[in-house]
Amino acid sequence: MDTLWVPIALAAGLFQSARNGLARSISADISPTLNTWSRFTFNLPFAFLLFTTLVIDRGLPTYSLSYYLLCAGTGITQLLGNLCLVKSFTRTTFAKSIVLHKLEIIFTTLIGAVFFSEIPSALGLFGILISALGVVLMRRSRQANRMSTSETTIDHQGPQLAVLAGLFIVFASFLLKEANIVLATLNPRIGTGRFEVAAHTLFHVTWIEVLILSTWLRLRKPNEFSRVRLYWPRMALIGLFGFLGSLGWFW
Repeated sequence: MDTLWVPIALAAGLFQSARNGLARSISADISPTLNTWSRFTFNLPFAFLLFTTLVIDRGLPTYSLSYYLLCAGTGITQLLGNLCLVKSFTRTTFAKSIVLHKLEIIFTTLIGAVFFSEIPSALGLFGILISALGVVLMRRSRQANRMSTSETTIDHQGPQLAVLAGLFIVFASFLLKEANIVLATLNPRIGTGRFEVAAHTLFHVTWIEVLILSTWLRLRKPNEFSRVRLYWPRMALIGLFGFLGSLGWFW
Protein backbone atom coordinates (compact mmCIF):
# COMPACT_ATOMS: atom_id res chain seq x y z
CA MET A 1 0.00 0.00 0.00
CA ASP A 2 1.22 3.48 -0.87
CA THR A 3 1.64 5.27 2.45
CA LEU A 4 3.53 8.31 1.18
CA TRP A 5 0.37 10.35 1.76
CA VAL A 6 0.88 10.05 5.53
CA PRO A 7 4.11 12.12 5.85
CA ILE A 8 2.86 14.45 3.10
CA ALA A 9 -0.37 15.12 5.01
CA LEU A 10 1.48 15.59 8.30
CA ALA A 11 3.90 18.07 6.72
CA ALA A 12 1.02 19.91 5.03
CA GLY A 13 -0.78 20.19 8.37
CA LEU A 14 2.35 21.59 10.00
CA PHE A 15 2.80 24.23 7.30
CA GLN A 16 -0.90 25.05 7.43
CA SER A 17 -0.70 25.62 11.19
CA ALA A 18 2.26 27.97 10.72
CA ARG A 19 0.36 29.86 8.02
CA ASN A 20 -2.75 30.18 10.20
CA GLY A 21 -0.68 31.45 13.12
CA LEU A 22 0.94 34.13 10.97
CA ALA A 23 -2.42 35.11 9.49
CA ARG A 24 -3.80 35.45 13.02
CA SER A 25 -0.87 37.68 14.01
CA ILE A 26 -1.91 40.41 11.54
CA SER A 27 -5.67 39.82 11.56
CA ALA A 28 -6.26 42.83 13.82
CA ASP A 29 -4.22 45.16 11.60
CA ILE A 30 -5.53 44.41 8.09
CA SER A 31 -8.85 43.35 6.61
CA PRO A 32 -9.69 39.66 6.23
CA THR A 33 -9.77 40.16 2.45
CA LEU A 34 -6.24 41.59 2.32
CA ASN A 35 -5.07 38.88 4.70
CA THR A 36 -6.48 36.24 2.36
CA TRP A 37 -5.03 38.08 -0.65
CA SER A 38 -1.57 37.92 0.93
CA ARG A 39 -1.78 34.14 1.28
CA PHE A 40 -2.41 33.56 -2.41
CA THR A 41 -0.44 36.46 -3.90
CA PHE A 42 2.78 35.66 -2.04
CA ASN A 43 2.14 31.99 -2.76
CA LEU A 44 2.01 32.60 -6.53
CA PRO A 45 5.76 33.22 -7.16
CA PHE A 46 6.63 29.86 -5.61
CA ALA A 47 3.86 28.07 -7.53
CA PHE A 48 4.95 29.78 -10.76
CA LEU A 49 8.59 28.82 -10.24
CA LEU A 50 7.66 25.18 -9.73
CA PHE A 51 5.28 25.27 -12.71
CA THR A 52 7.84 26.77 -15.10
CA THR A 53 10.52 24.33 -13.95
CA LEU A 54 8.24 21.41 -14.79
CA VAL A 55 7.18 22.91 -18.14
CA ILE A 56 10.81 23.51 -19.18
CA ASP A 57 11.73 19.97 -18.21
CA ARG A 58 8.63 18.06 -19.35
CA GLY A 59 6.71 20.38 -21.67
CA LEU A 60 3.27 21.97 -21.32
CA PRO A 61 0.48 19.45 -20.66
CA THR A 62 -2.92 19.44 -22.32
CA TYR A 63 -5.69 21.34 -20.50
CA SER A 64 -9.45 21.45 -21.06
CA LEU A 65 -12.34 23.76 -20.25
CA SER A 66 -13.63 21.36 -17.61
CA TYR A 67 -10.19 21.38 -15.97
CA TYR A 68 -10.12 25.18 -15.79
CA LEU A 69 -13.70 25.26 -14.46
CA LEU A 70 -12.76 22.81 -11.73
CA CYS A 71 -9.66 24.90 -10.91
CA ALA A 72 -11.86 28.01 -10.72
CA GLY A 73 -14.32 26.21 -8.45
CA THR A 74 -11.47 25.05 -6.25
CA GLY A 75 -10.03 28.56 -6.09
CA ILE A 76 -13.32 30.27 -5.26
CA THR A 77 -14.30 27.83 -2.51
CA GLN A 78 -10.77 27.82 -1.07
CA LEU A 79 -10.51 31.60 -0.90
CA LEU A 80 -14.00 31.83 0.64
CA GLY A 81 -12.96 29.26 3.24
CA ASN A 82 -9.77 31.16 4.02
CA LEU A 83 -11.68 34.45 4.19
CA CYS A 84 -14.19 33.01 6.67
CA LEU A 85 -11.42 31.51 8.81
CA VAL A 86 -9.38 34.72 8.93
CA LYS A 87 -12.49 36.75 9.70
CA SER A 88 -13.34 34.37 12.55
CA PHE A 89 -9.94 35.17 14.10
CA THR A 90 -11.17 38.72 14.78
CA ARG A 91 -14.46 37.55 16.32
CA THR A 92 -13.41 34.68 18.56
CA THR A 93 -10.25 33.08 19.90
CA PHE A 94 -7.67 31.60 17.56
CA ALA A 95 -7.92 28.18 19.22
CA LYS A 96 -11.70 28.07 18.91
CA SER A 97 -11.56 29.05 15.23
CA ILE A 98 -9.08 26.28 14.45
CA VAL A 99 -10.96 23.65 16.45
CA LEU A 100 -14.36 24.45 14.94
CA HIS A 101 -13.18 24.64 11.34
CA LYS A 102 -11.85 21.11 11.81
CA LEU A 103 -15.48 19.95 11.74
CA GLU A 104 -14.62 19.63 8.04
CA ILE A 105 -13.84 16.02 8.97
CA ILE A 106 -17.56 15.35 9.38
CA PHE A 107 -18.52 17.52 6.41
CA THR A 108 -16.11 15.56 4.22
CA THR A 109 -17.90 12.32 4.99
CA LEU A 110 -21.37 13.72 4.32
CA ILE A 111 -20.52 15.75 1.21
CA GLY A 112 -18.37 12.96 -0.22
CA ALA A 113 -21.18 10.46 0.13
CA VAL A 114 -23.96 12.73 -1.20
CA PHE A 115 -22.22 14.58 -4.04
CA PHE A 116 -19.18 12.50 -5.00
CA SER A 117 -20.25 8.90 -4.23
CA GLU A 118 -17.29 8.42 -1.91
CA ILE A 119 -18.29 6.14 0.96
CA PRO A 120 -15.59 5.57 3.59
CA SER A 121 -14.69 2.06 4.65
CA ALA A 122 -15.66 0.80 8.08
CA LEU A 123 -12.14 1.51 9.35
CA GLY A 124 -12.15 4.94 7.69
CA LEU A 125 -15.53 5.77 9.24
CA PHE A 126 -14.22 4.71 12.66
CA GLY A 127 -11.24 7.05 12.24
CA ILE A 128 -13.54 9.91 11.21
CA LEU A 129 -15.74 9.37 14.27
CA ILE A 130 -12.69 9.35 16.56
CA SER A 131 -11.46 12.60 14.97
CA ALA A 132 -14.91 14.19 15.31
CA LEU A 133 -15.01 13.14 18.96
CA GLY A 134 -11.64 14.83 19.45
CA VAL A 135 -13.02 18.06 18.00
CA VAL A 136 -16.02 17.91 20.37
CA LEU A 137 -13.80 17.25 23.39
CA MET A 138 -11.47 20.13 22.50
CA ARG A 139 -14.50 22.38 22.09
CA ARG A 140 -15.85 21.39 25.52
CA SER A 141 -12.40 21.92 27.02
CA ARG A 142 -12.29 25.45 25.60
CA GLN A 143 -15.73 26.17 27.08
CA ALA A 144 -14.60 24.94 30.50
CA ASN A 145 -11.46 27.07 30.35
CA ARG A 146 -13.46 30.13 29.35
CA MET A 147 -15.73 29.72 32.37
CA SER A 148 -12.69 29.64 34.69
CA THR A 149 -10.84 32.56 33.09
CA SER A 150 -11.59 36.00 31.70
CA GLU A 151 -11.66 34.68 28.10
CA THR A 152 -14.74 35.88 26.25
CA THR A 153 -16.17 35.47 22.82
CA ILE A 154 -16.52 38.73 20.90
CA ASP A 155 -19.74 37.60 19.19
CA HIS A 156 -21.49 34.52 17.91
CA GLN A 157 -20.38 35.06 14.33
CA GLY A 158 -16.84 33.87 15.05
CA PRO A 159 -17.73 30.19 15.62
CA GLN A 160 -20.23 30.29 12.74
CA LEU A 161 -17.58 31.65 10.38
CA ALA A 162 -15.11 28.96 11.49
CA VAL A 163 -17.63 26.19 10.75
CA LEU A 164 -18.48 27.80 7.40
CA ALA A 165 -14.75 27.89 6.60
CA GLY A 166 -14.56 24.15 7.12
CA LEU A 167 -17.53 23.63 4.81
CA PHE A 168 -15.97 25.66 1.99
CA ILE A 169 -12.64 23.86 2.41
CA VAL A 170 -14.34 20.50 2.00
CA PHE A 171 -15.91 21.52 -1.32
CA ALA A 172 -12.54 22.91 -2.41
CA SER A 173 -10.90 19.56 -1.62
CA PHE A 174 -13.33 17.54 -3.71
CA LEU A 175 -13.22 19.96 -6.65
CA LEU A 176 -9.42 19.89 -6.46
CA LYS A 177 -9.42 16.11 -6.56
CA GLU A 178 -11.68 16.14 -9.62
CA ALA A 179 -9.39 18.68 -11.33
CA ASN A 180 -6.38 16.44 -10.70
CA ILE A 181 -8.23 13.43 -12.13
CA VAL A 182 -9.17 15.37 -15.28
CA LEU A 183 -5.59 16.56 -15.81
CA ALA A 184 -4.17 13.08 -15.25
CA THR A 185 -6.69 11.61 -17.72
CA LEU A 186 -5.81 14.20 -20.35
CA ASN A 187 -2.09 13.60 -19.86
CA PRO A 188 -1.27 9.92 -19.22
CA ARG A 189 2.41 10.90 -19.44
CA ILE A 190 2.18 12.84 -16.18
CA GLY A 191 -0.85 11.06 -14.77
CA THR A 192 1.28 8.60 -12.83
CA GLY A 193 3.39 11.42 -11.43
CA ARG A 194 1.01 12.73 -8.80
CA PHE A 195 3.41 15.45 -7.72
CA GLU A 196 3.52 16.93 -11.23
CA VAL A 197 -0.27 16.91 -11.51
CA ALA A 198 -0.55 18.61 -8.11
CA ALA A 199 2.00 21.28 -9.07
CA HIS A 200 0.14 22.20 -12.26
CA THR A 201 -3.21 22.38 -10.50
CA LEU A 202 -1.78 24.42 -7.64
CA PHE A 203 -0.42 27.02 -10.06
CA HIS A 204 -3.68 27.40 -11.98
CA VAL A 205 -5.83 27.51 -8.86
CA THR A 206 -3.53 30.12 -7.30
CA TRP A 207 -3.43 32.56 -10.24
CA ILE A 208 -7.22 32.40 -10.47
CA GLU A 209 -7.48 33.23 -6.76
CA VAL A 210 -5.03 36.13 -7.09
CA LEU A 211 -6.89 37.50 -10.12
CA ILE A 212 -10.25 37.39 -8.35
CA LEU A 213 -9.06 38.94 -5.08
CA SER A 214 -6.84 41.58 -6.70
CA THR A 215 -9.69 42.70 -8.96
CA TRP A 216 -12.13 42.85 -6.05
CA LEU A 217 -9.75 44.84 -3.85
CA ARG A 218 -8.81 47.21 -6.69
CA LEU A 219 -12.47 47.97 -7.40
CA ARG A 220 -13.84 48.01 -3.85
CA LYS A 221 -10.96 48.84 -1.50
CA PRO A 222 -7.99 50.19 -3.47
CA ASN A 223 -6.47 51.84 -0.39
CA GLU A 224 -5.95 48.41 1.17
CA PHE A 225 -2.85 47.82 -0.95
CA SER A 226 -1.05 50.66 0.86
CA ARG A 227 -0.85 48.43 3.94
CA VAL A 228 1.14 45.76 2.12
CA ARG A 229 4.42 47.67 2.54
CA LEU A 230 3.93 47.61 6.33
CA TYR A 231 3.28 43.89 6.64
CA TRP A 232 4.93 42.33 3.61
CA PRO A 233 7.55 40.32 5.62
CA ARG A 234 4.84 38.37 7.43
CA MET A 235 2.73 38.25 4.28
CA ALA A 236 5.67 36.69 2.45
CA LEU A 237 5.95 34.02 5.16
CA ILE A 238 2.19 33.42 4.95
CA GLY A 239 2.65 32.91 1.21
CA LEU A 240 5.59 30.55 1.65
CA PHE A 241 3.90 28.38 4.25
CA GLY A 242 0.67 28.60 2.27
CA PHE A 243 2.49 27.31 -0.80
CA LEU A 244 4.12 24.42 1.07
CA GLY A 245 0.88 23.49 2.82
CA SER A 246 -1.22 23.67 -0.35
CA LEU A 247 1.34 21.70 -2.35
CA GLY A 248 1.14 18.97 0.26
CA TRP A 249 -2.66 18.88 0.26
CA PHE A 250 -2.86 19.03 -3.55
CA TRP A 251 -0.31 16.22 -3.80
